[in-house]
Amino acid sequence: MFTAYRSAFVQRGAMAFCAAGLVSRFYIGIYPLGLLLLLAIPSGQYGKAALVSGCWTIGNAVASPASGMFADRFGQYKTLLISMVAHVALAVMTISSVALDAPILVTLLLALLLGASIVNTGSMVRVRWASMWPGHTAERSAAYSVESVLDEVVFATGPLITAVVAVQVSPYLAVACALLLTVSGVTWLLFQRRTEPPIREAVVRKHRRLAVRCPGMPLLLVAQVAMGATCGAAEVLLVARSNELGHPEGAGIVLACFAIGSGVSGILYGSRHWTAPTSLRFALSASAFGLLPALYLAANSLTALMTCSLINGLTMAPTIINAYQLVDEFVPAPMQTEGFNWFGASLSLGFGGGTAAVGKIADAIGARPTFVVPVVCAFLASTVACLLHMRVAASSTRSVASSRAARRVTAQSS
Repeated sequence: MFTAYRSAFVQRGAMAFCAAGLVSRFYIGIYPLGLLLLLAIPSGQYGKAALVSGCWTIGNAVASPASGMFADRFGQYKTLLISMVAHVALAVMTISSVALDAPILVTLLLALLLGASIVNTGSMVRVRWASMWPGHTAERSAAYSVESVLDEVVFATGPLITAVVAVQVSPYLAVACALLLTVSGVTWLLFQRRTEPPIREAVVRKHRRLAVRCPGMPLLLVAQVAMGATCGAAEVLLVARSNELGHPEGAGIVLACFAIGSGVSGILYGSRHWTAPTSLRFALSASAFGLLPALYLAANSLTALMTCSLINGLTMAPTIINAYQLVDEFVPAPMQTEGFNWFGASLSLGFGGGTAAVGKIADAIGARPTFVVPVVCAFLASTVACLLHMRVAASSTRSVASSRAARRVTAQSS
């Protein structure tokens, strides 16, 4: 059953850069909540704290494509080294600004730059997988599945670790943990030069356009923004609905059920070699993703909410895995880090937008009816995914027809 996973990791160095990538991207699950608690715990106020956390998220999302482009042009080693030095300096400055009670505008600017200074090592690891297994779809699919499951590990455990450390020990230590893990993972990845993808300068010069302009990418990114908005809105509403049901302590369990469902489905999905076109698989998994959030509207107990969360999580990882494989197909190899980073940025921006959109609505009318927002966003994501598949299928049909016509002309002329 797990032959594909064993095959993917048989190459020398695969396990090492996969582990380094996991350690280095724990910041995703720690920094946003860590910065929030860094300001909120001492003051008891969440307004400024949320702004600082939001600035970090925006900085990380906006700068991500640029850092990916830099990595494609100049290599992962230089990109990681420069970003790590800048990140350490900005982390120290951000923590110091909070400790010294600096003006809020200074802290906001530093948080924005702090988020921008971190490179998306998850994208870099996926590019290493693509470089290690060119043309081997089964191994690459398994590798992308592993990375998606590891993303779920980060999202599930990162906030939990942050909350425990910040509340029980110190919020400063929680942010310091994010910094330590980032530096450790990036340093580990830095010294793995053997598996670093080569820079093909001639090909890089040929592909000067942005990865986002590659055919298929705009529609894919729109779908990912909608998916991110679905997840962001659902996360806020699951917490709010747990409170409405009288079980505020159960919110963490409800969110964990989603991560568990996604992780399990990701492992099972990656264990098989799929022969259907990637765009079709993406459309099918996205369609399931688009339909299932409606279940939240019927959840009248914490148990029902947990069950709905688990079921919805089952569709997440396969959809993300297929989407990453589409980036792999749409974007030329010398631009793939940038392409993967555009993908991650679209998810982050959608997540932030979904989170911001539902808060006041839920306060006004309650969490249960507000679940209409993620239901609509999920339906939009599935609709765009189906449209993308139709365009890819039509393009493939035209290519086959053109190829056949060319062969007929060649045969007649000979």
